[in-house]
Amino acid sequence: MILRFEMKWVLTLLFAALGPLGNILTPHFLPASFRAYYFLLPLFPFFYLFVKERIAKVAIVFLPFLIYSFISATIVEKFGSTNEPHTAFRFFLFLCQFYFILGAASHLKEQKNITTLLKTYLLFYFISMFFGYILFSGYYLKLVPLHILDRFSVLTQFGFGILRFSPGSYPNEYGIVSSFVLSILILLFLEKRTEDFGFSKKWFYFLLTATFLAFILTTTRAAYLSFCVSLFYIAWKSGKFLKIVSYTSFFISAFFSLLLLAKINMFKILTTGFTQKFNEGSLGERYQMWQETVEKAEGHSFWGAGFASLTNVHNVYLQLFFELGFVGLILLIGSLFLSFLESHGRYRKREADPFLSKIRMVGLVNVLSFAASNHNLNHHLTWFVCFLCFAALRYPYLKISQSESLDPL
Repeated sequence: MILRFEMKWVLTLLFAALGPLGNILTPHFLPASFRAYYFLLPLFPFFYLFVKERIAKVAIVFLPFLIYSFISATIVEKFGSTNEPHTAFRFFLFLCQFYFILGAASHLKEQKNITTLLKTYLLFYFISMFFGYILFSGYYLKLVPLHILDRFSVLTQFGFGILRFSPGSYPNEYGIVSSFVLSILILLFLEKRTEDFGFSKKWFYFLLTATFLAFILTTTRAAYLSFCVSLFYIAWKSGKFLKIVSYTSFFISAFFSLLLLAKINMFKILTTGFTQKFNEGSLGERYQMWQETVEKAEGHSFWGAGFASLTNVHNVYLQLFFELGFVGLILLIGSLFLSFLESHGRYRKREADPFLSKIRMVGLVNVLSFAASNHNLNHHLTWFVCFLCFAALRYPYLKISQSESLDPL
């Protein structure tokens, strides 16, 4: 029994560790979009040898939706006119991610396990970030050629005259991951939890600054907006709204002023990015995609155009609606609603650390807001946040230790 738990715990830790690394450790012969943590996902049945009743209920509740999605993906793979490549793989990936994180959540033993996973996630994000700085500086020093950047990035892009920061990922995804990490670091600072996560004061400020710079260099407007919403939530929950917003605004302004020395004019980038007309730039491209999606899905409103047939919509809500139709959407909403009823109001009484609730919330803010203008259905961050939410189903059964302080990073 102990050995089985240890193996499941190792798989869960690897999921948290490999996710932020993206494709950095992926073998060269695989597609650039293939992430190293994908190798873990087919092992999800291992979690279901013994599973808790509440988690089993959620797994069963989602079965009708998943069966419908499988049939939909199969039909569009064989007969669909709007199908995109790798439809079957996309469904298999979705299925494995769902059951992997649900199964992993079912085998948590203590609430401090979640803290350990968060620390692991942060550690490997920082590893990817510093690796990214090596590539970024190497490119501008003419030491790292473009094909090396392509090897360690899902998509190498330039925006507003600079290389967009995206080690192991692509800029928009890395931007939202950085927004989530920044939100956690700010929460740690405000709640005086930095030492619990193994940070000395100087080391924390250094990592905070480095993360903010990486976040800025992604030039991802959707992530900027998500971070602002997260910051407002954090400030509101702290009870010091005006103070936190004022200090943060001053810090950002001072930081942008320093970037001018490196000839990176963030004031101009933000002004240009957020003052574009609706039919210009990437926003105009997205608007055109949404129009084309409506045309492609015309006549498919009841059953949908097919799961994973419209993956480049850059809006997960529109994507799911047009892919699944009314039938699939009702099944999805019904599954989410029943899962909510199963979990609502049951974990708050037993959650020893409200800090975890705030992290879940900023995670949801980032994932849900980002989904309105991007395709993050299969992002690791999306499923890691889902894992944190599913972990709430286990709270009545988790052991609560006297101290949440664990080994430092």
